[in-house]
Amino acid sequence: MRFWKTILGLARKRFVGPPIAVAAIGLALAAYFLMPGRYVSTASMVLTVPATGGTLETEPASKPGLTNPLLQFNDALRTTAGILILATNTADVYKEIGAPENGPTVVTINDGRTNPDLLSISTNGPFIYVEVEGDDPATVREVMRKAQLRVRLELARRQTALDAPISTHIGIMDVMPASGPRAAIGDRLMYAASGGVLGVIAGLGVAYGLQRVRSTRTAPEPQPESQPESQSEPRPEIWSEVVAEEPEAGSEPAQPLNGSRPHPPATTAGFP
Repeated sequence: MRFWKTILGLARKRFVGPPIAVAAIGLALAAYFLMPGRYVSTASMVLTVPATGGTLETEPASKPGLTNPLLQFNDALRTTAGILILATNTADVYKEIGAPENGPTVVTINDGRTNPDLLSISTNGPFIYVEVEGDDPATVREVMRKAQLRVRLELARRQTALDAPISTHIGIMDVMPASGPRAAIGDRLMYAASGGVLGVIAGLGVAYGLQRVRSTRTAPEPQPESQPESQSEPRPEIWSEVVAEEPEAGSEPAQPLNGSRPHPPATTAGFP
């Protein structure tokens, strides 16, 4: 408790609080502007079935009816979307589209669980969400184009490898086209906040340390305890004073100061 009181007292001082605040703001601005910029592009796609359905009639008795593809979302499409997501989330695919592992560009391909907009709409829809983040806008735009093309190519290859009739091929459409690279300020704000907090902690720590050093140097030296007079100075013996006041043998007694006469020594007759 005493420590925090000391810290608050230092922060309220005129020559401590304002300089620390200025230093913290300076560190926050430096961290914000010196951090390299990052850019993000996102796109959302959805799988659809063909209008004629997923079955090809070899000898139709009559013209088959057409169905709205938007009314045929089912577990089969969600399964296909999961297959495409797993197939494209590999190091080889990332390297092929220009985002190698541990590189400056990062690619995310999933079902939309990292996108709050898609997550609030449906958690089971056949969505494919693509996100590209990098330090160069042109690179981000190019990698996004290659990532979308790679998902479409993977879907076509899978269906061709299964000898599915072309009329039954699953389609893919853009729900949200790829956005232009936009600056991501989340990391910058985090580094700015870290710089400001570090400046405040460092400033208060230095001020506290200086105060401790100053108080140690200016502390009064302990004075030796004064001894009582009876112990410091030897007390004259009372007997020596009495002996000094007695007259010597053969000398006349000193006259009293008050004018009184000395009494003669009492003698008693017959006393030996």
